[in-house]
Parts: sequence; C-alpha cells; structure tokens
Amino acid sequence: MRYYTINYSYMATFFSILMVLITINAILLFFSVNKNNKIKRSNESFSKASSASRIYPMNYSEVKYKKAV
Repeated sequence: MRYYTINYSYMATFFSILMVLITINAILLFFSVNKNNKIKRSNESFSKASSASRIYPMNYSEVKYKKAV
C-alpha cells in the first residue's frame, strides 16, 4: 500500500491564489452593481422626460395549416 503525503505548501499556495481570485471577483462585482444602479437611475430620469412610446398591435394574417399525419 502506498501512502501519499500531503504537501501543505502546495495547498497553501492553491488556497492563497484562490482567495485572491475570489477577492478580485467580489471587488469587480461590487463596482459593476454600483455602475448599473447609476445607469438605471439616469435612464429613469431620461424616460420620464421623453414622450410615451406607442405600441401598435400586430396584424396576424389567416394561416391555413395542413393536418399532421
């Protein structure tokens, strides 16, 4: 039977790199959410100032379907 020894220096390196990547991801997510909130607020004020858009109904033509086998 072989017993594998755990090299803790590799584990520490892996977890430190993993924590750095998770921290960078959290920081980018935080700034992205804040940026989107600012854009959303500016769009709301712009849409209130602009006139209401019109919605036209779609014209469906009569379609004849063949019976499926």
